[in-house]
Amino acid sequence: MNYSIIIPFYNEEENVSLVNNELINNLKKIEKGDRKFEIIYVDDGSSDKTFDKLKELNSNPYKTLLIRHRINLSQSAALNTGIHNSQHDNLIILDGDLQDNPEELEKMIIEYERGCDMIIGWRKNRKDNFFMKTLPSLIANYLVRLFSKSKVNDHGCAFKIVKKNTIADLTNWGDFHRLLAARLANNGYNIKEIEVKHNKRLYGKSKYGFGRILKVLVDLIYLNFLKNYKRQSVYFFGQFGIFSFILAFMIFFAMIVMRLYYDTSFIDTPLPILSVFFLITGLLFIFMGILAQLIIVQQNNSKKDNDNSDQKILFDK
Repeated sequence: MNYSIIIPFYNEEENVSLVNNELINNLKKIEKGDRKFEIIYVDDGSSDKTFDKLKELNSNPYKTLLIRHRINLSQSAALNTGIHNSQHDNLIILDGDLQDNPEELEKMIIEYERGCDMIIGWRKNRKDNFFMKTLPSLIANYLVRLFSKSKVNDHGCAFKIVKKNTIADLTNWGDFHRLLAARLANNGYNIKEIEVKHNKRLYGKSKYGFGRILKVLVDLIYLNFLKNYKRQSVYFFGQFGIFSFILAFMIFFAMIVMRLYYDTSFIDTPLPILSVFFLITGLLFIFMGILAQLIIVQQNNSKKDNDNSDQKILFDK
């Protein structure tokens, strides 16, 4: 199998050479005649010397592509750029902070090649601050398992190997990397999880905390109300719209009956307000369905235009 290794960086100048050296050393151990690797480093608009440090890697024994975003976009945008520029059918994704241990790469590749669509690491013994990172991660993972078909313990682990064509089947909305395993599980793909070592961060600062939970909640709303109905969102929201119209009609009919047979004035009941409320609600649901469908069509049409790179440097051996 051939693999494209994608690693995003954002203000990780102290970690660049460490990550690269660890990666190269471990690739040499697992490289075989039927395995080929390319490395793609994406600098997501770092404000330090990260890209300068990347340019010093011109002696890499493997094909290495350096890509730079002009401004900081997001980790998902960096991964999208790497995927867009990848040449191989299998993607290996790691973080650029060296907390993902490249020594685990061999066992992950072996398990992946036994057959699955995606394998994701499980940082069972995390080396992070409990209240700032581990606890938010536990809460977020519980919510994801609760509202999706995924049984993965650690959706936030960046260490993944995945078939490229499975990602092409997704609408890469928002921070798609965070719930990638859940999205694939919801689409019926075979997901495996394997316990991996987790390193303590040596340099740089973490970019995540409790704010991640709020983003996960937004992604879960998308996952359940849009992604599952990406080909029929008009019908999904339309069902609620039609139900609201029916309620509005039934209330209006009840008003007519009460006026004709019981001589009850409309203004003596809340029925007129309820009828108008459900009528407006029905219209809103219909418009939401149309808007959701238009968004999905636009996203699908723009999947090939997700390369945000500003500068590219290729070291080809």
